[in-house]
Amino acid sequence: MKQKIEIVMILLLSLTLLMGCGSDGAQDVPMDTQTETLTEIETETEHVPVVTKVTVTATGDCALGALSVHGYEGSFHSFYDSYGETHFFENFREIFEADDLTLINLECVFTDSEALVPKQFNIKGRPEYTGILTSSSVEACSLGNNHIVDYGEEGIVDTKAALDAASVAYAYNDIIAYYTTDEGMVIAVVSASMIYEPNDSQYLLDGVKEARAQGADLVIACCHWGVELDHYPQDSQVDLGHALVDAGADLVVGNHSHCLQGMEAYKGKIICYSLGNFSFGANRNPSRKDTAVYQQEFTFVDGELQTDITAKIIPARISGYNDFNNYKPIIAEGEAAERIIRDMNAYSAPFESVSFDEEGTLILVENVGEN
Repeated sequence: MKQKIEIVMILLLSLTLLMGCGSDGAQDVPMDTQTETLTEIETETEHVPVVTKVTVTATGDCALGALSVHGYEGSFHSFYDSYGETHFFENFREIFEADDLTLINLECVFTDSEALVPKQFNIKGRPEYTGILTSSSVEACSLGNNHIVDYGEEGIVDTKAALDAASVAYAYNDIIAYYTTDEGMVIAVVSASMIYEPNDSQYLLDGVKEARAQGADLVIACCHWGVELDHYPQDSQVDLGHALVDAGADLVVGNHSHCLQGMEAYKGKIICYSLGNFSFGANRNPSRKDTAVYQQEFTFVDGELQTDITAKIIPARISGYNDFNNYKPIIAEGEAAERIIRDMNAYSAPFESVSFDEEGTLILVENVGEN
């Protein structure tokens, strides 16, 4: 009898072992341990957000040429012939190369035409001056200004052809510039002048909406507006700047005053009312040489633009000399940089929405532009 009991126990033990070997062993793991293991697996497979940064740099007016009344000596043309295409943006080339898009206002035409339109000032450069842009990583320009018409329709056509040949994007009235960054982000630029036809603002408003409809990741509106040598924008500029943001613009860049104007934060977007001049061949010795370059880093998470603003101004001078223009902007230092930042704070003060620290970093004033 004892032997039979022992045989039965051995058989039961063997069966139990066989059942254990045939399973995955999960029944031997406490339930709380199984839950922890599953949680770890789920954590490892959670979505990791894709963060993309896009840096845009914008400058003031670039007249890459000379006035029709200029003689050769000391002109923009003479500096080009003496120093080559890399001379003019040399001090900013590293900055332009490091960003995703450099945008200038091209306030001249590139043409060989002599058929100038009767007006006070006519500015033109040679078609090969597109090399000034391409050699310094300038990817786009706005043409909506009062000097694109200086040599009539021929000048406009020649300028477009030169930029097309150089693969430089341009915006003008109903022409929207689209530029795709190395990371695949699409930046749209619209541009128009309000100097002769204030109603041309409709090109900007329609362009912003069209760019949004086409799925652009960033939309920049370039406005040629205001009163020359006035450091403060008119009410009409402010109204249009706000309307462009309301229409969907992510950044508004203004020009034409040939001097700096303030900046405003409106509904989480920056409006630069005027960035003054940059490389400006239309004046051999401007009395106002202070300027600033604007740079903003836009952050996208999973393709969605974030609301934070990371931006700065780079204080600059449009010439390396005080008594003449060498058409080669320099980064301002010391007292000159301090003065430019101080002035920009004064010009921006009426908006009560932004200021700049001693390094030129843009600081937002909270709870402004929400109404």
